[in-house]
Amino acid sequence: MSSQHIPSPADPDARVLYLTREGCHLCEEALPVVRAEADRAGTAVEVRDIDEDERLRTDWDHDVPVIIVDGKVHARYRVESEQLRGALRRRPWWRRLTGRA
Repeated sequence: MSSQHIPSPADPDARVLYLTREGCHLCEEALPVVRAEADRAGTAVEVRDIDEDERLRTDWDHDVPVIIVDGKVHARYRVESEQLRGALRRRPWWRRLTGRA
């Protein structure tokens, strides 16, 4: 779907938004990797269940888990720790200016 809305985390300290749903085995495998890399980078992960929000479910129903880093889709289905680590090393200019993670 080309018009998928990319949500923002509600937590201002979270650079990673993790879209998931209950019962998703790929989600259960990927979340520990995402949390470990976010901890390493000193940032938070916001986990959001797409089935609790109709727009998220409509946009991302067949794509979970979805890992969004700094407002951009980083990965769907599976995540590689090295690639996520690299994405978390790059910080947007406004985060560098404000000193946020």
